[in-house]
Amino acid sequence: MELETLKNHKEWNESYYFNFHDQNNDLTAFMRIGNKANKNEKSMFFYLMSTEIMAGIKLEAPCADRPWSIAGLEYQEIGPWKWRLQYDGPLFNPLDKSEFKVKMDVIWESLNPLMDYANCVDEKETTMSSKVASEHYEQFGKAEGTIIVDGKAREIKALGERDLSRGIRQWGSPRMWMWINSQFSGEEAFNITKLSVEEGDIDAGYFYQDGVNNTLIKADIDLKLEKGFPSTFSMLLKDKKGYEYPVKGKVIRMSLIPVEGDMMLIETLSQYMWGNKEGYGVAEFLVPKSLLKK
Repeated sequence: MELETLKNHKEWNESYYFNFHDQNNDLTAFMRIGNKANKNEKSMFFYLMSTEIMAGIKLEAPCADRPWSIAGLEYQEIGPWKWRLQYDGPLFNPLDKSEFKVKMDVIWESLNPLMDYANCVDEKETTMSSKVASEHYEQFGKAEGTIIVDGKAREIKALGERDLSRGIRQWGSPRMWMWINSQFSGEEAFNITKLSVEEGDIDAGYFYQDGVNNTLIKADIDLKLEKGFPSTFSMLLKDKKGYEYPVKGKVIRMSLIPVEGDMMLIETLSQYMWGNKEGYGVAEFLVPKSLLKK
């Protein structure tokens, strides 16, 4: 399907996602703003996870002239690959019905060149993934600033990932996906996506090392479940040059986000081991709700 035709589809979407994990505070934040201008729909979610707070917010609103602002969450691009992320409002824990007053003001700055997923896939794989995203870009970076929860301020020094995608976004079109990232330091990080559709799997991502985005084209992932939810996973990531990166992951905590199409988005803080190097990052799983055990 031609790009201009895709842009006119009612589900054409622009998605701006950021996450970061502050190891000192043991605090993880992840957030997304999505715009579907052709159906006058803007959506967001913003979540915090730690030993003290597991809470978030998710909602939709009509599109407006400020595509990066909705319900207290706002992005500002303040330089090349540099963003100010702000939130001011409530977050909710659906399990115990508790509510938290949260104020965030964080600068997120990239630490590697922008990675274009188009470098990872061939023409057939590009077509296969067109119902999820036509354009997909990734970067890792650092986040510094302040998050205040119920009056208690936390100074944030964190590492994380940002994701920009454009294209038709129909949450129910893939069978599932795994989107996994980790930062081992400010000089070493990776991101991998395994997207499963009717026609097969598409793997794409990067492993940043020695100042270079090494293009990942294959990910063998052995995922173990506990009570129906992701628990541990072993990965063998392969780049275009044939180099392999064995990584093990373990889920520390998770949040569940219902999305359209009878799918569930599972966002986890996970710990990773690559050789003797330890890292942290978000592992995201999109799965049918029917697969989750109650």
